Amino acid sequence: MGLFSSSDDNLYLGIDIGDSSLKMVELRQKNKKIHLSNYAFSENVSGVNFTKIEDINYLAQAILKVRAEAGIKARRVTASLPTFSVFSSIITVPPTEKKNMDAVVSEEAKKVIPLPLEEMILDWKPVPDSSGTDNKDGMRVFLTGSPKKLVRRYIEIFRLAKLELASLETETFSLVRALIGNDLSTVMIVEIGANSTDLSVVQESIPVLNRSLEVCGASITAALAEKLGLSFVQAEQFKIDLSASLTDKSPEELPQLILKTMAPVIHEIEYMREFFQGNAKGKKIEKIILSGGGAMMVNLADYISKRLDLQVIIGDPFSRLTYPDEMKPIIDEVGPKLAVAAGLALREIS
Repeated sequence: MGLFSSSDDNLYLGIDIGDSSLKMVELRQKNKKIHLSNYAFSENVSGVNFTKIEDINYLAQAILKVRAEAGIKARRVTASLPTFSVFSSIITVPPTEKKNMDAVVSEEAKKVIPLPLEEMILDWKPVPDSSGTDNKDGMRVFLTGSPKKLVRRYIEIFRLAKLELASLETETFSLVRALIGNDLSTVMIVEIGANSTDLSVVQESIPVLNRSLEVCGASITAALAEKLGLSFVQAEQFKIDLSASLTDKSPEELPQLILKTMAPVIHEIEYMREFFQGNAKGKKIEKIILSGGGAMMVNLADYISKRLDLQVIIGDPFSRLTYPDEMKPIIDEVGPKLAVAAGLALREIS
């Protein structure tokens, strides 16, 4: 049942198809306010990878099941494209008239995209020049390329799921919309997912630097399983309940085990900050936003903040939404893992 009773009018649905889970956020717009209408997620530790599964009918049925069980009413959907499947880069295009930009960008894209352009759907956005001066060498452009085969696959998935696919978007832009909004400061988003960790430096709402690591939530689960002699499923549940369990288990050893497992992510954060600030004409990363299911583990935000002497917060994708006050404890707990889905739902409203 939804958090608010509503008709199908003014409902917006975002569906995040992750590696090991499906996440949905349904929003409703009324009187210029955006309400959280409903949400749902289906965690999956059975080894099925939703982003790579060949049986699209299986995935469509999984979407139908999660939507039906949650009582989600919206039928028009914005969905995520997996980050690893979408090519992105910042390119510099030579000075040209705006009316010729598409042709110029396509020509420059041939130099950096390793696939034939006829197999890709290109999109681009100008990158703001922080110096405030004209760049005589050309314009910097954030370029994305999505394989047409992948787009057709998603169109078919949602057709089978009996939903109307309004648009597709890469996860990074959804995170920017949900976690940063109109904030034009320079921010690093660290999305700690089940099977990967994605890091993005965002400058004036444009992701200008991106990296992806295999160290992730599953890495921590595997380390806990080995240390405690648990099955993977048991260790996953233990990780979820970790904040309560630390008083009964070793209060020092387990957090240190997790931090050791996450060390490559922390090192990459340090490297990306140094690299960006060394090449950004005086610009500095002002804060780090943690997101994803692994964001809330063992005071990770506090640890990174003290180590880097930098503000680190856990992202709240529902901070600009309205929902019942009594739901806040639950929303605070599930919010980080629903950030992509929330950003997708906001796309049609923004």
